[in-house]
Amino acid sequence: RDDRIFARLLDEAAGLEGSPLLGPAVQSQILKSEDLADAVGEVLACRLARAASCIMLPRAELKEACVRALRDDPRVGADVTAILARDPAAISYLQCVMFFKGFHATQAQRVSADFWRGGDLTSKHVALAIQNRVSELWAVDIHPAASLGGGLLMDHATGIVIGETAVIGDNCTILHSVTLGGTGKDRGDRHPKVGDRCTLGAGATVLGNIRVGDGATVGSQAVVTKDVPTGMTVIG
Repeated sequence: RDDRIFARLLDEAAGLEGSPLLGPAVQSQILKSEDLADAVGEVLACRLARAASCIMLPRAELKEACVRALRDDPRVGADVTAILARDPAAISYLQCVMFFKGFHATQAQRVSADFWRGGDLTSKHVALAIQNRVSELWAVDIHPAASLGGGLLMDHATGIVIGETAVIGDNCTILHSVTLGGTGKDRGDRHPKVGDRCTLGAGATVLGNIRVGDGATVGSQAVVTKDVPTGMTVIG
């Protein structure tokens, strides 16, 4: 699947190579890449290393870390496929990889999670630095220890907050301003567990170590503090 996605990505990028505005970007970030992970790593490194923060993250090292974390991760291709399948505003693989900040934030979290699993204090601080950079750039705050499944569509993405012990299953859709948080009363495992194929509407707040069952929908602006059964829709 990743090879097919990358071939389409190259075709779409080649169509923009002559554009005065986008040609240089697609040439350096897509057309010179070796595979999908290399392209995503270059796009992420370019954005995460931008001179817009008091803590500068070096681009070359970022690119290496991104490719290392993403190259053998099947969730990356699943995320691209999910965006094209479930977002009616998505028009191309190129858009997903270069201009879709929900995709960028998701892949950056996967990179930060790779550092977090390193276990040592230095690796954890690098993970937290990437988390902070993503929050600065895209207003998305996902802890490096959170577990994100594949086929994830974070649509619009602005204002999404996902806590340290949260788990999100495969093929989920999360809209902007969603919070998967704690109640403020617990430590340890304190964040929601979201099953497969769930939809969390804009502004939904899900709090505590509760389960949202497979195929469930949490409506926009809903506040949820109890388990949601499989296939259930909750509002309010």
